[in-house]
Amino acid sequence: MARSSTRKSANIFTIVESILHLIVLPLSLATFGLAFIPLSELLDMQAADQAAIAELKALYNPASAALVTFLFLLAYAAARAVRGHRLREKRGTGFLRLSYVQAAVFLIAGVLPLMIGFDLQTTTLVSALIACALISGRVFSIIRNHRFLNVISNIICILGIAFCAISFVSTSGLLFLLAVFALLSIVFSRVSFSVLKKIIVKTHAAEIIFGLVLLIVTFAMLLTFFEPNMDTFTDSLWYCFAIVTTIGFGDLTAVTYFGRILSVILGIYGIVVVALITSIIVNFYGEMKTSPETDSGDAEEENEHA
Repeated sequence: MARSSTRKSANIFTIVESILHLIVLPLSLATFGLAFIPLSELLDMQAADQAAIAELKALYNPASAALVTFLFLLAYAAARAVRGHRLREKRGTGFLRLSYVQAAVFLIAGVLPLMIGFDLQTTTLVSALIACALISGRVFSIIRNHRFLNVISNIICILGIAFCAISFVSTSGLLFLLAVFALLSIVFSRVSFSVLKKIIVKTHAAEIIFGLVLLIVTFAMLLTFFEPNMDTFTDSLWYCFAIVTTIGFGDLTAVTYFGRILSVILGIYGIVVVALITSIIVNFYGEMKTSPETDSGDAEEENEHA
């Protein structure tokens, strides 16, 4: 009975955390755009960028910009506190305290624009506070896990966060990505990636995927030369991806006979390979997965907090 109530409580916290991160996403995008306003006086922008900044200034005054920033960091602070409480049994009291400290720092960073005003100095201070909170999570991860890959990855993260701290624009974008990754980690929390790795090794799916990627790149290079609608390699790559996945966005089309022949070949190959890989993963995953969580999965989860 106690285990059932504990699981129910964990599910409630997971739902609450997901809702908070969904709130964070649009607010972080708004803050990302608003952060350009105080920076516009220092940056040499094109005419189109200056017009966009003028529209932002007409839409938002400093008070409303500070309010959006506050709501953004308030939601993110609440999500971090809920996350710490949800994982307190797996990560320990140290992780719980760190999560609360990070939440407090995010909350203080959100209050500052309301108290001081929305200007360049405030955004710089807010950016520094957010960077310190995020870096503390990486340092905690290094202390808890001394494995080489974990240390190297966290050092790279620390350097990236420090670089983003130069501008609140970059920091807002970083928090937006963290919110996206947090949502993805919740969605895939019951997927055992160690099992998926075993499936790929056992079924030689890696060779199939590599062959598919190689074919996409090769056909994209050919289409770049022969298709007048695809002037760049990135356009051709985007078109080949749409063909292989059978999405068919329709923004790019093949108009030459050579391009259409390549599209047919790539489409047939994509249908067969995607169906093959999907069936392999589905069939073997049920057989090889013995428990909802594996040791490696816990190790990956321990390295999640940013």
